[in-house]
Order: sequence, then structure tokens, then C-alpha cells
Amino acid sequence: MISGARAPIALELARSFKAMGHRVIMIDCLHLTIARWSNSVCKYYFVPSPRFQNELFVLKIQEIIRLENVTHFIPTCEEAIFVSQNKDRFACKVWTTDLGLMLHLHNKYTFASANRCGFPVPKTILLTDFDDWGRSESYVFKPIYSRFASSVIIRKKINRQYFKETDKHRWVAQEFIAGKEICVYSIWDNGKLKAYAAYQPLYRAGKGAGVFFEPVANDVIFEYVKTAGSKLNYTGQLSFDVILSKDGTPYFIECNPRGTSGGHLINKDLADAFLGSNTYIHTDKQEFSIKYAMAILHLHSFAKKRVWQSKDIIFKWNDLAPFFLQLISLIEVAYLKFTQKTSWLGATTRNIEWNGYEN
Repeated sequence: MISGARAPIALELARSFKAMGHRVIMIDCLHLTIARWSNSVCKYYFVPSPRFQNELFVLKIQEIIRLENVTHFIPTCEEAIFVSQNKDRFACKVWTTDLGLMLHLHNKYTFASANRCGFPVPKTILLTDFDDWGRSESYVFKPIYSRFASSVIIRKKINRQYFKETDKHRWVAQEFIAGKEICVYSIWDNGKLKAYAAYQPLYRAGKGAGVFFEPVANDVIFEYVKTAGSKLNYTGQLSFDVILSKDGTPYFIECNPRGTSGGHLINKDLADAFLGSNTYIHTDKQEFSIKYAMAILHLHSFAKKRVWQSKDIIFKWNDLAPFFLQLISLIEVAYLKFTQKTSWLGATTRNIEWNGYEN
């Protein structure tokens, strides 16, 4: 069973598990998700929001596990934290780590300040303790709980009055590091590395999620991640955003204890990475993209040979429905955006976000 069917990585997972001969159940608290149209999905369930109806969410998952004889449960998006919170209540293998560790990694302040992973990290200060306003343009300001770079303030001259006093404990100031951004994706089982991929997001949806993925190889970053996942005895999907500085030092700026787009590089081998005995370290140079997003957001980019030669992560000749019906998913997102008076990105994640215990 795979949750987070709204995400392309969930579709990628479903296709891989189906190709390996498994029966795939998909769930989400949206109706018109991209993965539900896939012929790799045996059955699709709408579930209550883990953020707003947590107990009903848990009860529905328990029911599905029982009815469908689910043996493995893989959450892909931020609902993974809610799943971790209740993992002992699910009668199957749950691919998340313990809640305490999930929260430590998800929280941008505790990830950087406690640094249990032993990474090089930029100086990160809780805004209640920040006093370097004269050099505010040397910092990046962001909420401790956020995703897709939402609300991030980069290298801007601001003063302490820019933030409400009541909000300052929810934000951090992080030293700005100039360099190349690299995103890391990995899969772990009780501290054993099962898969690893890294990429540079050359094109994005605004400041947020990447829509074009250039594979990157960096031995230093790989060794840091390999050591950290083993030290943490991690289980599940583990992702990092890294800035490779001009002197070659990789600064780990934040962590996503869930699936991200790096899984597309692992591609057809995802299922075996989870359930098999092999470890997949991605080395192929094939570039991937979400071409409908590229066409909407970066149409000019198709003048570049590498863009139109990149492999579309939605289009598959033997599974065409997700590609042709993906725009239908925007109908539900548009409805949520306007009825809930939120942003486009906010509409895609609001009902699964973990923003602290005040959810």
C-alpha cells in the first residue's frame, strides 16, 4: 500500500511494484490524484486527512490493511510523519522511522542545531535568538516547518519588525551559502542503505519543487549520507537539500524524512530496493523531467536539446492514462485553492502537512 497518490513519486513506486508482480493499493485524502488513473493500481481508497481527522485517518488505514491483506505500507509525502506517529497501530511493515527522529529531522532548527547526522550545516538560529539584523541579507529566513521553499526569504534587507513576535519561535535564520544545490534521495531499512540518488533541480515550479532533474555524483555527499543513515538506524525514505559551496564543501541545509523526486532516478528498481537484497546507487546520466509542468512553466526551455531529450516521468506507453488525465488533478487543487484561500502549492499539501503539534 502506497499513500500520497498525488505525488509523481507515488506513481513511480506503483509502476515499479506492479512490474515486480505485486498487488498495489493506493490511498490519499484527495480524490483526483495522478496515480489513481494508473493501470498499476489495483484499488484506490480515499482516506480522511491525517492533519485534520487524524483518528479517522488511522482507523481507515487499519480497515484497508485488514481488507486488502496489506504486507507493506509506504507513505511518500508529509503524511509519513502522521503514519510514523501511529505506526504501531498498523498490522504490516511500515516504511518510516520512529516519530521522535522524524520530527527531529523535519524541524529545520533541530536538524541543523542538534545535527545528529554529523553533517556540515550552515549556522542556523531560532528567530527569537537572532540579533544580526544589520546583516539580514546574509541569511535565509524560513519557517521551521515548511516545504517546497514556501515562505522562504532569501538575502533580503529586513528588520526585526518584519516578523510578528508571536511567530518568531516558528522561524529560523540560516546563514546563506552560495553554491550549487543538490537534492539527495535514499531508501533505508534498519540502518541499511537500499538505494541512493542525487540530482540538481535545473528547473522548478517557482521557488519550490523541481520539474527537471539532472543526475549528480558527489562522493563526499554520498559518504556523509551513508554514514548518517546507518548511525540513525533509519527506516524509510530519507532526503536532503544540500548546497555544494565554491570550495567543494557540501552544506546540508535541511532534511525531508519522506519521498522526493530523486526516486525517479531509481525508476524501475524502486520495488527491489525496498524489498530485495540489492543496493542501488544511481550512476546513470539520463535526465528526467515532468514535461507538462515544463511546458506550462518553462516553455522556452524546449529550445534546448537536453530538455526535449529528457525522459518524462509521467508518460509510459503501457500506462498512458496518468499522462493524459494529469490535468484533471488540477481541478481538485484549484477548488481547494479558492475555497481555502491558499496558494497553489498550499492547496497541494494543506491536508497532509505536519506543522508541529498545533496541527
